[in-house]
Amino acid sequence: MSEHQKEKFAGSYLELFVASAAMFLLFAIMLTWLIFKTPYGLMDNHERLRTVNFIFIVQFSLGPMIAVLAGIAFDTFPLVYNIRTFERTTMRHFLQLNVLGQLFILVGVFSTDWDLLIELSGIGIVLLSLSLLSLASPAIEVFRTKNEVDEVGVFSYTPGILLIICGFVVIASWFFREIDGMIELGVSFTVALFSCMQIATCLLSHFNRRLGWEVTEPKSLQFRFALFFLIALAHIVISALRGRELVEETLVDISLTMLFILMFFIINPKKILQLSFGSLAKPHSRMVLGGYLLLPVLAVISAGPIWTGHQGIGSIQPAHWLLLASSGFLIVWGFALFLHEDHLHISLANRSTPWITFLSLMAGAVLICWSLYDKNVLTTGKNYAPFIGWAVAQMVGILSLTYLLARHIFFPDQNWHRVPMFYNRFSSK
Repeated sequence: MSEHQKEKFAGSYLELFVASAAMFLLFAIMLTWLIFKTPYGLMDNHERLRTVNFIFIVQFSLGPMIAVLAGIAFDTFPLVYNIRTFERTTMRHFLQLNVLGQLFILVGVFSTDWDLLIELSGIGIVLLSLSLLSLASPAIEVFRTKNEVDEVGVFSYTPGILLIICGFVVIASWFFREIDGMIELGVSFTVALFSCMQIATCLLSHFNRRLGWEVTEPKSLQFRFALFFLIALAHIVISALRGRELVEETLVDISLTMLFILMFFIINPKKILQLSFGSLAKPHSRMVLGGYLLLPVLAVISAGPIWTGHQGIGSIQPAHWLLLASSGFLIVWGFALFLHEDHLHISLANRSTPWITFLSLMAGAVLICWSLYDKNVLTTGKNYAPFIGWAVAQMVGILSLTYLLARHIFFPDQNWHRVPMFYNRFSSK
């Protein structure tokens, strides 16, 4: 790569994308090691399992997942909203705090000392939360320039405000974790409101704004958002009450099922299917589509324990992990890769699906579901084959993503352009 190319890529979204892929890989390795090493007796200790579940949910959601989303925001928001607060120094401060926070947690886990794990995880959680708060200025600027008739509407600027709130909620949940229900409140807020909002925004941004499929009327987005917010808030409250043993687990399952169903209907599924398959099919990201079509499957899975009972790991909500590790992962990374191809100015008709990545992550979705819901995998039976399969599938998917990015950077078939195609319509305004 020439010096000119290095200067062109320096400080761009690619730093965040590559860092995210690397941390995803380390996260999968850490989980695999933890299952086999089992140094903390998690399966036999309810409180420890609850605490570690909180740590890992925060690490996954506020770490590699948000790094991809931050890369997308730093790349497109200055064009879409015509603002200048997304500076390179802000991005690097965010990235440094974020990666450092994840490394503290990783070191804590590999230490095999419970007290050290708690101490280092506390530092890591604070750093991850501070990385979110470091984005407060650009988030507020986006909120000030909000446009209700935009193709994404209220979903375009609300995630930035939630970013700030989530930082405070996570810190509070950690420091007051001894209070019954606080761990559950932090986990449910991070997944049901914060992460689900980001995923819904990616769906709307891809199908409504980027592809222009008009799958949701902008004027209807405020109502859909209000309904989404109320159901997510209900799930958070119910989860916190469940942590205090004031409500049944069934209510947690019902509220989460309703949230997944609503996320599926935020955009018009009939129109999505018509424009994705058959004679009317148009180019799109199959990874985003695959993640979207997993949502009703997740709704059925999350509702399953209402009738069958919980057969997997106690103290955690498996559907939270299914959303993050399957549907959410596919949607967020599918959007990111589509944006990267926009920078290469590859026409929509000539874009190919990264099938190794896509199929690996879809296989991982099936295997993580099996691992979390079948008691014979991680608890009583100790049949680790499905979990090993998930770890391998996830690693293959992440490595293929990293290879794809590296190939485009160092051996590009197309020239990289600072302004991605389609988004130049905003820069001309």
